[in-house]
Amino acid sequence: MKKSLFVLFSLCLNVSFSQDAMYEICPVKNSSEVPSANLWDINGEKVDIKKAASQKPTILVFYRGGWCPYCMRHLSALAEVKNELDSMGYDLVGITPDDYTNLDSSITRSKEFDYTLLSDKEANAMDAFGISWEIDDKLYEKYKDKYGLDVEWWGDSKHHKLPVPSVFIIKEGKIQLQHVDPKYSQRLSADLLLAMLKSLE
Repeated sequence: MKKSLFVLFSLCLNVSFSQDAMYEICPVKNSSEVPSANLWDINGEKVDIKKAASQKPTILVFYRGGWCPYCMRHLSALAEVKNELDSMGYDLVGITPDDYTNLDSSITRSKEFDYTLLSDKEANAMDAFGISWEIDDKLYEKYKDKYGLDVEWWGDSKHHKLPVPSVFIIKEGKIQLQHVDPKYSQRLSADLLLAMLKSLE
């Protein structure tokens, strides 16, 4: 498989765009240990992602929220290969800045959804993985007034941080491969994810 098929970030992105702070990220490198970060499950119970992802091979999918149609389509596409992921021994976990009380919005909007969702409402994980960026006041007001999207309501927080959509493949507590793309409409396909997993066998 051509190397170009994999969007693997080993260096920090530092590209200057007028508004796109999402390009100024520094993802954690491959071969690094999974960073520790407290998240919340759908019942409001704390989960340490480092501990959870160290128990068995895990695929972490960072998505922007239940309000994002690109994210919902991506979650649905991954759900369609869940049986194959299970047979390969992988847990599939979605991580979003949405408050845990809003996780059910993602579940109801995504077809055939049956994998774990965790809330990163305090941006602990997205910061630790180096994929967070912050909406400035102008963009926040545009989202809220023009599109009726209030990220403060969805996340029950004031920080205005979102993750760059990302997928991290983890085995033995270490990041093996990753796909991180600031172009939020571009997502890792289910077929390419399966190919990446097979390359690790």
